[in-house]
Order: sequence, then C-alpha cells, then structure tokens
Amino acid sequence: MKTELSPPQRKIYQFIERYTHEYGRPPTNREIGNEVGIQSTGHVDYHLTMLERKGYITRERRKSRAIRVLRPEHPQGMRIAGTIAAGAPLDIFTDSQQDTLDLNTHAREYVLQVRGSSMIEDHIQDGDYVLVLPDAQINDGDIIVATHTVANGDGGAATLKRLYKETGRIRLQPANSEMDPIYVPADEWNQEWKVQGKVTAVYRRC
Repeated sequence: MKTELSPPQRKIYQFIERYTHEYGRPPTNREIGNEVGIQSTGHVDYHLTMLERKGYITRERRKSRAIRVLRPEHPQGMRIAGTIAAGAPLDIFTDSQQDTLDLNTHAREYVLQVRGSSMIEDHIQDGDYVLVLPDAQINDGDIIVATHTVANGDGGAATLKRLYKETGRIRLQPANSEMDPIYVPADEWNQEWKVQGKVTAVYRRC
C-alpha cells in the first residue's frame, strides 16, 4: 500500500476490502463509520471521496453499497479463469489460462479478464480484471456474469452487465451510453440463461 493514504483512509480502505470479501457486497457508510469510530456519515463520505480520487475505490452515486475496490492491499496468487465479454455475449470463458493475478479472495471467488468496452462508465475497461462471487444474492443493478447456455451451439456465451428485473423480461444493461441493453423475455431467461456470479471487485494492472 502506498503511503499516500492518511491513517483514517487506510483503516476505511482495509475495512471495505475485508467486508467485501467476507460478505460479497461492500459496506454502507454507516457500517464503515461504526467500524472506524466516525459518527458522521458525511465525514465518512469525505474519506471515501479521497480514496476515490486516489484510485483505490470507485463508487456509483446515490446508491447504497456501491463501492468497488480497485487496488487490493493484501495480495495472494489467484488463477485467471478466463475472459468475459463486456459487449455482446461471446464464447463462454474457459479455465485454460495459466496466468495469475495477486488478490485477497475467498476460495469460491474467481477472476475473469474483461474484453470490450460496454462497462466503461462503471470504470471497467478492456483488459481489467473482475472478481466474481458465485451463488451470491443478486439484486437489481448488480453487475453480473450472465451466460446464455444454448448459444454458440450449446457451448454457451457469457456477458458482463448490470441486471434489472422488469415486467415480463430481464434487462442486461451496459454502462456505455453508445450501446443498447439486451432484453431477454422472462421465460427465455428462466430456461436458457444462468447467472454465474456477481462482480465484487475490479482490478487493474498498472
């Protein structure tokens, strides 16, 4: 960890990383404040803003639990399971890669390397790595790995998108204003699609 973090920022960052890995979702500002002894959520938000400016986290405004870690502090080697399309669904990822990425993770989590630009407004760029938690609770707006199981000759095709449940259909929403969402009818979603997991962190090699 670089020395540019103040002691409160370091403590908050370490808690966010630990909490996210343990529960599969980031903490709220109030939970952060309770952990580090800061009563004012506004004061917590100030430190989060500084962490964001320094490139340690990214946040989605006006949403609770919308913090994502960008720079892990306590790395360990983890195999990259394959690639994931940030665009139209492409061939499903494989586990043929032998490269590793230094991360601090749960045993069930795995890493995918992003290919494409559909999530750039969520600060997920081509070549980044996403940490995926399988069997996580999925809520509207979560970034997920969705697989169309009967695509590509039943070989499967996967994509990285935000998931929204709408009346009679599922919307897979890109974070790129130049791209259209993918709409899947509810019956097709239930029969032909599978959520492989939820993205809990984004990593970028410098």
